[in-house]
Amino acid sequence: MKKAIKFAAMLFIIILCTAGVSYSAEKQVLLKTTSTWDNAQYKKLKIKNPEATVLKIVIGVNEELPMHKHDLVNIAYVKKGTLTVITDDNKEITLHEGEVLPELVGKYHYGKNTGKEPVELIVFYLGQKGTPLSVNK
Repeated sequence: MKKAIKFAAMLFIIILCTAGVSYSAEKQVLLKTTSTWDNAQYKKLKIKNPEATVLKIVIGVNEELPMHKHDLVNIAYVKKGTLTVITDDNKEITLHEGEVLPELVGKYHYGKNTGKEPVELIVFYLGQKGTPLSVNK
């Protein structure tokens, strides 16, 4: 009986101490997908030695990257600017600040800054350790 009273008293104190406590942390899902932006489904990933890499990439005004491909899964977050991505068969998508791009896997493409300020990207890569992040055509 004494244990039950002590437990109830502790619980009451915890409730009193945490009452009115508010948290300002928020979360927002920016992307949840099973495919790249051109609707190619991700295949079952079997990675023996996984390696995650995060890059910050800045693309200057009117600058474009070389034609390249990725042989691993990667997601790009547009922190600033306007980015247009174009495939070698001329499909394209344009992204703006705050948008997220599930990048193409195994398909050649390039990105270019189509805005009036530098593009800042945060890119998350996941693949087999030692796999190049991109391969130029």
